[in-house]
Amino acid sequence: MRYIFLFAVCLIINPAIAQRGHYRSSNGISDKKSYNRRSAHPYFISARGGLTQFYGELNSQAMHSMAGISFGRIFNKQLAIELDYNAGSIGGEKRPFFNSYFVNEYNSAECLVRWDLSEQFAHREPGLAHLIAYAGLGQIWFSAQAFGIDHDRLLRFTNSSQSARNPLFLRWGPPRGPRGIQKTREGLLLLGTSVEYALLEKWKVAVDYRFYFVRTDKLDATSGRRLINPEESESYSDTPNDTFSFISVSLQYHFGRPRKKNGG
Repeated sequence: MRYIFLFAVCLIINPAIAQRGHYRSSNGISDKKSYNRRSAHPYFISARGGLTQFYGELNSQAMHSMAGISFGRIFNKQLAIELDYNAGSIGGEKRPFFNSYFVNEYNSAECLVRWDLSEQFAHREPGLAHLIAYAGLGQIWFSAQAFGIDHDRLLRFTNSSQSARNPLFLRWGPPRGPRGIQKTREGLLLLGTSVEYALLEKWKVAVDYRFYFVRTDKLDATSGRRLINPEESESYSDTPNDTFSFISVSLQYHFGRPRKKNGG
């Protein structure tokens, strides 16, 4: 008798579920997954602003500001590529041993690949909010100065009239090229995640957290546990490379139309 009851329940429930699914639209408004994985607007631009955080020798936090712009191309609803330009400053201090604080002004150019986790793993349309993960690489240009906490006197710096450029990917050796560079140039790797929310059809707002691995130990005008000046010829040491991050809020505008398939 119990099995007959369960069988009857299944007969009642299954048509109800099927009928409910029948009324779900595939246009992205309801929660049925659309077979069309192309984005309605394959290009986007965005502007962001946020706060930076430094991790290194002078790592007592002093959050500074940053701003940036982006241009991106969406290949499908899961995958996109993005070009970024960011500018801002990084800061921090440390009283024990160093008794100094630093200010770093930087610019960076980055290329990253974005993966929409909500689109990838959701069985139905994920709705207005999406979780994005991304990774990429780029280059940073910066000038850092460290000052004494008690007297604000300049103690260490990364650039001067005598500074010359260190070749990229060279870990040791003298700098090359003309003297008097304004900013140190280094490579970087980045990882990040963002949560995006669709305000309107073409507008989104996003909260973004990005973490940078920089191929140098002198973002804070300090290299290792030492007080010597880490100018361009001292880019690298046997201590771990510096890292920093930012958290930001951005506004995105999506535009363009997808290409039609052949014969479509």
